[in-house]
Amino acid sequence: MNRPSRLASPIVELRQYTLKPGQRETLIALFDREFIESQEAAGMTIIGQFRDLDRPDMFIWLRGFADMEARRKALTAFYDGPVWAEHRNAANATMIDSDDVLLLKPAWPDAGFDLSKRERSTVSEGESKSAQPHLD
Repeated sequence: MNRPSRLASPIVELRQYTLKPGQRETLIALFDREFIESQEAAGMTIIGQFRDLDRPDMFIWLRGFADMEARRKALTAFYDGPVWAEHRNAANATMIDSDDVLLLKPAWPDAGFDLSKRERSTVSEGESKSAQPHLD
């Protein structure tokens, strides 16, 4: 069995936000521009973001932590920090509910996410890719 070269995020939050109608792309743009790097700088790992294909007013994302103490420190650093203070009103204005959060841990010791080959495009790269026509 091949083991991942770097298991990450043994503590994971699965966050599901119910948004005001038509606000998902607004929140995603704000999230990409302001919240990914700032949360990672505070000690979190942003594992993934998802659009619910059946519910256009849902935004789902995963963030991870090394352990519960790291989670406490990272959440305090981010939510008491300047980026959240500056942009929280704009983020909250898109949402109806942001309290649907599941706190998860791996089902067995070696379970987890392999983030060794993780690469994320920058906001400008992501915008240019989404602006390109798709060929079917």
